[in-house]
Amino acid sequence: MQNTDYTIAVIEDDAIQRETLVTALEQQGFHVQAFADRVSAETYFDQTLPDLVISDIILGQEMDGGFDLAKHLLSFNQPIPIIFLSERQSEFDIYTGHALGAIDYLPKPISLNVLIVKVKNLLRITTPSKDNAANHEKSAIENLEIEPNQFKAYWHGKQLDLTATEFEMLKQFAVAGEGGVVTYDTLQSSTQGVVERNTINTHICRIRNAFKKITPDFNLIHNEYGRGYSWENKQEN
Repeated sequence: MQNTDYTIAVIEDDAIQRETLVTALEQQGFHVQAFADRVSAETYFDQTLPDLVISDIILGQEMDGGFDLAKHLLSFNQPIPIIFLSERQSEFDIYTGHALGAIDYLPKPISLNVLIVKVKNLLRITTPSKDNAANHEKSAIENLEIEPNQFKAYWHGKQLDLTATEFEMLKQFAVAGEGGVVTYDTLQSSTQGVVERNTINTHICRIRNAFKKITPDFNLIHNEYGRGYSWENKQEN
């Protein structure tokens, strides 16, 4: 797919920064919808969902406007990837952003070149390719079903609440099967480098929680020290 096939929503209350982002993205051929506040963005989302959202955290008088926007997006059945841009860099803020489904959390002032590369990588992994053989991959784990072309996964017949990035990470476990170790490098590669090494555990925690919503006693994804993670029933060990 070409960049012209994608629509990106930019939510930034600073007019100069908003225009800078819009210009940089449009120069790459993307369609861009820009908003100065959360309410106008949500009104747009209720009518049309973009392929990607780039948002500041502080929007006008709303100190957590970006976070509230992410909560609104979670109400849709279709996972929409989010990149947060913010001067707020506390561990709590970064954790909160990822916990709400953000793919990335970049510090301001941002590097436009880095942002553009991340946007392209992200759209590459969250847009299903008709010619991609991965669309036909099956799960090697009992009771876990995956639909790569729709970024959906089912546990005991019930759909898991996952972001597109979390789905890509879970798919690695489905392919590896029970007992197979999914390395840190594999998890990063599965997201085209969108997920940083130091945020992998946060995403794994969200994946575990998605399973626990269906089976509260879920305990099958384990850390393999220095290597990565495995899917295994270790209760008898």
